[in-house]
Amino acid sequence: MKILDHKKKIRIGLLMGILCALYWGIWYVPGYAVWNLDILNDLYVNILVDKPNIDVDLMNIIVCIFLTGLNAIFCAAVLFIWNGGLRKLPEFKRELVQVKGASKYFMMAGICGACAVSGTYLASFNLSAGFAAIAGLLYPIIGTIMSVLYLKQKVSKRGYLAVIVLLVGGITLYSGSIISGGVTGTGNPTIGIIGGIMAAVGWGFEGVCAGKALDFCEPDIGLHLRFCFEAIFWIIVMIIIACTGIPIFSTIGQILDPATFFVFILLGLSFAWCYVTWYKSFPLLGVARGQAVGSLYAACAVIFLCIFCGPAGALGYDDDSMLIIVGSTILGLIICLIGSFLLATEDTEGLVSLRDQKDGDQR
Repeated sequence: MKILDHKKKIRIGLLMGILCALYWGIWYVPGYAVWNLDILNDLYVNILVDKPNIDVDLMNIIVCIFLTGLNAIFCAAVLFIWNGGLRKLPEFKRELVQVKGASKYFMMAGICGACAVSGTYLASFNLSAGFAAIAGLLYPIIGTIMSVLYLKQKVSKRGYLAVIVLLVGGITLYSGSIISGGVTGTGNPTIGIIGGIMAAVGWGFEGVCAGKALDFCEPDIGLHLRFCFEAIFWIIVMIIIACTGIPIFSTIGQILDPATFFVFILLGLSFAWCYVTWYKSFPLLGVARGQAVGSLYAACAVIFLCIFCGPAGALGYDDDSMLIIVGSTILGLIICLIGSFLLATEDTEGLVSLRDQKDGDQR
């Protein structure tokens, strides 16, 4: 009966991972649309007026920080409503003040997530939204390695093979952008590639931090803590930037514009729901397997971006680079999805035995 219960938990965990992939994939659509909002155009103008000699790459990084901060703030606001509806805000307050418990791990998860999301925006601007989505597929490599070293979770030979396959897929994906030298002409491809690496490393480490923290705290509360810490982190960073004379807050009032507010609400809703399901999958499947199932988001993101933004906008190619960009993207995506499939479909009985043993040790 006990094994049956665990099998049911695993099925629920797989469902959470699949829902995570869908919400995560949808997030890239408003994440792409946000670049066309007037608030960003005006921010660029205001920075250039106050700092006419500012380096272009630095200015783009500042705008990405601005976007990442707003994304975290809107996610935290959505989760306030979510946990308020679930009547969990008193528990949120209790966990917040227990710094020696879950809070310190969610603080680290927030910082790792901040690295990942800012890297995604850097990759999206400097290369393409499609590249940003697929580049993050490498995060199960980090998550798997760290879950073995730090969380002491077991990974089979099949799991290690999956890591190697993911690595090959990542190299294939990155090769197109490296060989073509960038495609849009408006960004720095080197910064875009660094951003993709930041996304993979940040989300990989965040999964490990969250996996540890969820031993002390339930997912809904833990997730809320994580986004609150990230929002605070970015607010501090933006205040420091403003103190240098860069007018990063000059356009903040434009968020109340209906079209702008709607896009940011979509960002907050899709990303918050993505994280709700992602965090719920970790206690049920383990970090490595939960991350592997969630990595289906890349395929969802490319599909949604191609539908709403067109293939050229989604993958960021022009006539000269179309063949190499599309080819490396599709081939890298397929290889990475094969690696994720290998990691996500490890023997269920083995996982059940592992979880039973862990439960027995805790008792």
